[in-house]
Amino acid sequence: MRVLPFLLGLVAAAPLAAQAPAGTPYFQQKVTYRIEAVLDDRAEVLHGRARMRYQNRSPDRLDTLYFNLHLNAFRPNSAWARRELEFGERRFQDLGPKDWAYERLKSVKVAGRAVTPLYPGAPDSTVVAIPLARPLAPGDSVTVDLDWDARPSTLPRRQGRRGRHYDFAQWFPIVAVYDRTGWAVRPLLPQGEFYGEFMDFDVTLDLAHDQVVGATGVPVEGDPGWQRAAAPGFADSLFYERDAYGAPGPAERLGLIRTPAAAGRKQVRWRADAVHNFAWTTAPDYTYEGGHWNDIAIHVLYQPGDTSWAHGKALNNTKIALAWLDSIYGKFAWPQMTNVHRIEGGGTEFPMMVMNGSAGLGLILHEVGHNYTMGILANNEWKEGYLDEGFTSFQTNWYFQTHGQPDVWDRSFQAVAELDRRGISQPLDLPSAEFRDFDTYDAMTYTKPSVVYRMLQAYLGDATFRKGLRLYYDRNKLRHVTLADFRAAMEEASGQDLGWFFDEWFRTTKTLDYAVASATTERQADGTWLTTVQVTRQGEAWMPVVVEAGGSRWRLEGHERSQTIRFVTPTRPSEVVVDPDTVVADVDRSNNRRAL
Repeated sequence: MRVLPFLLGLVAAAPLAAQAPAGTPYFQQKVTYRIEAVLDDRAEVLHGRARMRYQNRSPDRLDTLYFNLHLNAFRPNSAWARRELEFGERRFQDLGPKDWAYERLKSVKVAGRAVTPLYPGAPDSTVVAIPLARPLAPGDSVTVDLDWDARPSTLPRRQGRRGRHYDFAQWFPIVAVYDRTGWAVRPLLPQGEFYGEFMDFDVTLDLAHDQVVGATGVPVEGDPGWQRAAAPGFADSLFYERDAYGAPGPAERLGLIRTPAAAGRKQVRWRADAVHNFAWTTAPDYTYEGGHWNDIAIHVLYQPGDTSWAHGKALNNTKIALAWLDSIYGKFAWPQMTNVHRIEGGGTEFPMMVMNGSAGLGLILHEVGHNYTMGILANNEWKEGYLDEGFTSFQTNWYFQTHGQPDVWDRSFQAVAELDRRGISQPLDLPSAEFRDFDTYDAMTYTKPSVVYRMLQAYLGDATFRKGLRLYYDRNKLRHVTLADFRAAMEEASGQDLGWFFDEWFRTTKTLDYAVASATTERQADGTWLTTVQVTRQGEAWMPVVVEAGGSRWRLEGHERSQTIRFVTPTRPSEVVVDPDTVVADVDRSNNRRAL
């Protein structure tokens, strides 16, 4: 492993608490944010003020709080830009001062006293340390007041601005996670995404009156602009869900915004509980379409000129995604889902919100899927990216497999076999920054894990696998999860110790290669056919494997390098096939068949 100098600087400078002793019970910090924000369209800048209340529910005394200023990644000399330079990419390094993003703290107060923020990873400023005057004991709380300015970049990446369209995916100082491993802080990098505390948000946005807004949470006061922007036939489909969290009380005033709003402006107040981020988007030319799936409100905002979103297409695909995900996990944990047509292509997930560049079903399934894996089951994406990206890729393929595309897995298995044959796979259980390059990161975080989960499903059987998923979700929703939590659920559902599977497929690069070494068949006196097959295992990995001949199937469970099967069929088999359904990651399928 090669640790980048700015990462070493962060580790060396940050007074991080030691990792909790083994066996420390799970804990989750209590965090609430009250935010006031003013968007200045002409200056293309957001002015923000927040009051964050933080209760220490850990067993440790904390002398520093850490925050992320993620917008600072999208500018020259950030850790993100430096990482891209290693691979010849200069897109953020060469942005000019009018185009780059920033998130600048102007004032920080802890318990009412001014504090000077520290940047332990400087020159990168995506991580900021706020020292406390006295350590925060277990059970105690502290209030932090923050004033800042924020601006997305004109080159979009999980955020962006174009004219009066803003995608505010990262935009406020967001407190880092403190868990049993200590403070989970690192610069924002292209490899890997986010990890957040579960928080409650009360956010008031002050912006131009013609802006149309979508956000994490529900609009409890003010006009998000949906009525004016509604597509024909959708003017009566405005499901605000203003009482989703009960009747809203008066908003705590922080003094940044004036009440009532100034002429030509409006204020929209949003609430969101038990989410680990608050994202929002706004544009004056959005078109709105709304609906429901069960009791979940759905809001779709799309840009003009793209009919692939219109006439309920994106709305219907969002309903399909929620229906599928509820069927395999359980009930969605939040009151609404917003699907927005963002500036950038591709997609990024946020709690209760997905930002997509297209309205295709596959993309929407994937990004809405992250509201379950990453959102409700909140793993650390830059430590165990396979747990959300890999699993979301798996469950998307699973949907298509069960809805008329049984061969959907073929490309994934072929891609993994090629990587393994070339010897360029790395263990899945690596932190994202340690993969050798972006392509390897993508393959080891999205594609190969999806194949591994498919193998686990085939090994356990669909009913047991589904039972394990339900257990995983029911036990861990709205909590931080690790691979150990997923494994525990699957072991309880199956009644098996699955350590061999998780060690072999997540922590090594062992390959699997079954081959039909020989096969003969002969007719017997009674007219039946006796077939003798020798199957060899040439790789270091092991999985049970199915052998098929003449319409009959046998499952080889042994670990032996060579296994012989003899079976009788009423008619003459034409061939023998190992793994006929493609459910194990065999690196060489050319030797899986033999004609008789």
